[in-house]
Amino acid sequence: MRQCREEYSANGSSMNLLLTSIGKRIELIEHLKSRFRVIGADASGLNAAKRFVDAFYHIPKCHEDGYVDALLSICEREAVLLLVPLYEPEFEILDGARARFEKIGVKIVLSDRTVLNICDDKRRTAAFFERYGLSAPRTYSLEEVEEFIEGRDAEYPFIIKPVKGMGSEGIFFARNRKELAFFYEYAGNALVQKCVEGREYTVDVLCDFFGEPVYIVPRVRLEVLSGEVSKSRVDLRGLVIEETKRLLEALNKEGGVCGPMTIQCFLSEDGKDISFIEINPRFGGGVPLSFAAGADYAGAIEKMGEGLCVGGKDGGLMAAKTDLTSFRNGELKELTMLRYTQAVYE
Repeated sequence: MRQCREEYSANGSSMNLLLTSIGKRIELIEHLKSRFRVIGADASGLNAAKRFVDAFYHIPKCHEDGYVDALLSICEREAVLLLVPLYEPEFEILDGARARFEKIGVKIVLSDRTVLNICDDKRRTAAFFERYGLSAPRTYSLEEVEEFIEGRDAEYPFIIKPVKGMGSEGIFFARNRKELAFFYEYAGNALVQKCVEGREYTVDVLCDFFGEPVYIVPRVRLEVLSGEVSKSRVDLRGLVIEETKRLLEALNKEGGVCGPMTIQCFLSEDGKDISFIEINPRFGGGVPLSFAAGADYAGAIEKMGEGLCVGGKDGGLMAAKTDLTSFRNGELKELTMLRYTQAVYE
């Protein structure tokens, strides 16, 4: 097992929080450092974010032996209270190890397995939308897709995307039968949906340990580069917020929602109709805009940490309900984010 520790800075925070797969999530780290001593872990020692955490650990990849043990060791050494994973392939592994972390007094800020499964598989996401009457683009069955390829009339364009995927990787648009046949075969295990039109939104959400939303912040995606937003604007549309609340209520009926969520949707040009396309149980790349607009995620997560008490002979962790259920969007400002690139040098 490889594990090394590097110290870079110190702040006055008393509560310790561990972030995994920190990569280049510098703005997220700086926001959380306003309330926490932030420990970072990553499977690569060659990352920029390690220069911004209070302590850095180089750990195994999530599918390698020793990954969970390395994180447990860090949590014990650094007296970590909260663990926030940032990389989706880690989620199922960490969910399966929750009891081991809770035994040493660490709470993982992550939705439960049922919610993760709905979000991880886009067929299950589409079925979830349909089950609860949440507006979403039509998803075509395998039989329908085969019929379209064979020549059945269809209303193009279609979007073809992997059932399991991240960002914009492996997404294709088919404007006719020939393109549908080619991209569907090329993509492999793919989902075919009707393209929706309108203004694309990302909704940053933070929920407490009881699934209650603390923040729901809709952002218009003005420009996206390599799957990550580069220009965005906070737009506090009532319809987007209310429908997102309804989505969260439905998701809580399926399992336990907790921590950050990133929800994608389209709003029609007349602002009257919404269409959800994706749910991601993690921080979005553009969430720093929500921080700048007034969404104090760090403060809310700190209160979540304060609502935990470690007790019992086995160090079992119990949660006491906090006051986070009051919805705080009234504090937000409508800002625009224009991103640029910086570098660090070793």
